[in-house]
Amino acid sequence: MKFTLGWLKEYLDTDAGLDEISKTLTDIGLEVEGIENPGESLAAFVVAKIEAVDKHPDADRLKICRVNIGDGGDLIQVVCGAPNAKAGLVGVFAAPGSYIPGLDTTLKVGKIRGIESKGMMLSEREMQLSDEHEGIVELATNAPIGTSYPEYAGLTDPVIEICLTPNRADCAGIYGIARDLAAAGIGTLKPLEAPSPTFVSPSFPCPVSVSLDFEDMRDSTEPVPCPVFLGRVIKGVQNGPSPKWMQDRLSAVGLRPISALVDITNYMTLAYARPLHVFDLGKLNGNIKVRLSKGDESIDALNDKSYELKDEIITICDESGVIGLGGIVGGTSTAVDENTTDIFLEIAAFDPMRIARTGRDLSITSDARYRFERGIDLNFMKDHAANIATQMILDLCNPDDVAEISELTQAGEYPAGRAPIQYNPSKCEKLTGVSVELSRQCDILERLGFAIDQTEGQSWSVTPPSWRSDIFGQADLVEEIIRIVGYDQIPIVPVVRKNSLPLHSSETRGTALSRLFRSALAVRGFQEAVTWSFMSSKRAKLFVQNTGPNTGQNTDKAANENIASLRLNNPISADLDQMRPTPVGNLIEAAA
Repeated sequence: MKFTLGWLKEYLDTDAGLDEISKTLTDIGLEVEGIENPGESLAAFVVAKIEAVDKHPDADRLKICRVNIGDGGDLIQVVCGAPNAKAGLVGVFAAPGSYIPGLDTTLKVGKIRGIESKGMMLSEREMQLSDEHEGIVELATNAPIGTSYPEYAGLTDPVIEICLTPNRADCAGIYGIARDLAAAGIGTLKPLEAPSPTFVSPSFPCPVSVSLDFEDMRDSTEPVPCPVFLGRVIKGVQNGPSPKWMQDRLSAVGLRPISALVDITNYMTLAYARPLHVFDLGKLNGNIKVRLSKGDESIDALNDKSYELKDEIITICDESGVIGLGGIVGGTSTAVDENTTDIFLEIAAFDPMRIARTGRDLSITSDARYRFERGIDLNFMKDHAANIATQMILDLCNPDDVAEISELTQAGEYPAGRAPIQYNPSKCEKLTGVSVELSRQCDILERLGFAIDQTEGQSWSVTPPSWRSDIFGQADLVEEIIRIVGYDQIPIVPVVRKNSLPLHSSETRGTALSRLFRSALAVRGFQEAVTWSFMSSKRAKLFVQNTGPNTGQNTDKAANENIASLRLNNPISADLDQMRPTPVGNLIEAAA
């Protein structure tokens, strides 16, 4: 999970610096894996303008550019081969002595075909911003000349990467991380208020109905694939580029900005751990139905891949067929683009186990899958997500204030709320050896969102918040308290048995015989080899007898066909991608 320090402080009111925040994150169980400042390697580069361009006398593809770097001095001569280099272009300039990360070289004054060049106009690949290298970077014409490029591009905000354990679905959103830091005493969590979207005209009934094909499953013990689905139509939007501040934040954490509507859904996913999806209303064919796949269907997905669907996959469909895989990826047939004016906004919940299984079966990794398979906050979906997303769409995609918004349509029902846990505060010291005052235990739990009723004598009735589906019993509550207090407060206690040796052997007869046989063989000069059950598929082909038709000769094609059923979909290493057809290959490798 990646986020920027500035983005975090949008939800956390704190004066704490980067070092204190990163240390506290690790202390409370959100281990910091790395911190990087994307602007450090670009600090020497400045915004510059090409004032004039002349043709190189000895090279058709080279141009002599006169560059203004905003220092009040003479224009700088730069020889450039970019096809888009032209007078008036505002780009990024590197002076001699600058290190160019994409080229792994330090720039020097040089001569190119006899013409001196005192710097370089840079492409995105030369700055390691992307693989684009067909031309130099083109900035807005009003970009301030002479400004440091990292400052102009918003690349001075440190990026923090944390490692999340699978149970911490709430911290797959930056707001959840801010909540944990506030509970640990690093500032105050800013309250999250659901906006009331500004309607240009009275809302209208949603013209798209949604049905869930799971009513017969609601009384069974099996989880409902899609318990609840919310939708809203918004008409009259303009889907241009998202604002620079949003693009900067998404780019900083590794997401490519696409368009305002798509960027808003990605922003909601990262900020609040709430994946959303937008359909182009004009491309929808009839109403929406959420059902399980029938086994003979396919989808062209937004990740530029096509998938043949097995049975039991959660699909979102219209009358034309499958238009999305619920909780994983949308389809291209209803994707929004620059011509989209009317949209259908989806806010839904899906069964985590089905999402995880589908993702594995189809080998699809997505930000939506990452969050849905861990579980999302249903109360946030009901009380905040729809209105926050709607207001963002109005703010960013409605420049003429003409958008019209439908009422929310709902299919399905919200599951029952969490049952309270009976918690005895003395359990904390009993399990951890750390004495924590009752008032502090209560304060920590309340800061983390737990509701506490202390009217039942020595025990408290503690109700977990909707975003903590991993809390089940007293030990979980103790863990929440002690991770905020600090694991380093747990005393070191030696574990010593009075009788360090057992009175009777726990070895079984079979284990004893096996040990004796191995010893007997070793005495006689034999050696034992314990090797992997896997090997590389390339090596495995050498140990399979495959006779081609009519020729009597071994063929690579036949070998591939014979061992294909033993190939691993998710190997632990590229060199261990095949179940071994015989132990001989690994024994030879061990002997070598």
